[in-house]
Amino acid sequence: MEYFSGSSFQQTLLKLISCGEYNKTKKRTVPMYCFGSTIMCTRFPKFSIDGVQKILPRPYFTSKPTQKGYKLIRSNWMQDFFEEVENHVLHYLHKICDDQKLAKVTLFQLALTRKIIPECLRLGNSFFTHMSVFGTINKKDGVMPLHFDERDIISCIFHLGKVTMGGGTQYFDGDKPEDPGEKVYSVPFRHGTLQIGFFNKVLHGIEDWEGQRCGIQMNIKKDVLQHFVTYGTVHYDKFRLTGYPQGPIIYF
Repeated sequence: MEYFSGSSFQQTLLKLISCGEYNKTKKRTVPMYCFGSTIMCTRFPKFSIDGVQKILPRPYFTSKPTQKGYKLIRSNWMQDFFEEVENHVLHYLHKICDDQKLAKVTLFQLALTRKIIPECLRLGNSFFTHMSVFGTINKKDGVMPLHFDERDIISCIFHLGKVTMGGGTQYFDGDKPEDPGEKVYSVPFRHGTLQIGFFNKVLHGIEDWEGQRCGIQMNIKKDVLQHFVTYGTVHYDKFRLTGYPQGPIIYF
């Protein structure tokens, strides 16, 4: 795809960054620019059921309808990109994944996501509910420590950049970052590489590098899907039909 070529990807990344919602944590200091939806990092909106208040899924501010992130995600070239990645995900689950029981469950979840999660909480017509653009220009922008992506059903990472040394993705057999165990696999960094897998089940991180290392991560958030499996759209529809208001609001 021309917009992700070695001569064009920087302009594409800058366009994506300008339309995403900035997100940065104490542990993951690499700047991330988010699209799609979340159910975390907020106190509102809420809904009340049986006297108990719970958090509603919500689109990121820049991913609300009429906002620039929403429009960019639904542009023809971005939808073409998501469709291409989706095809690779389906190929992986049907043909490559060693755990066919897990693959079948995941295929069911992908179909369910597209069926029951409203389009405004997904990346357009795709089954992905979340995308983050991470990294900017230099390594000094931050680091990505060893971690699990606990909330992801399945993850896809599309790597972009110009690295002169290092930058590979490393996988460990430990069960916590403080005790990572042994390194069991490493994928060298290469511009245009797509990694697909269950990143919620394996400890992973990035080795030291020189140069520019960026990427686009797409996934399905299990807590967003679980909300609609459990409660349907009745509460979210109230939030949507009132125009996605900000601030302390509770739906009954």
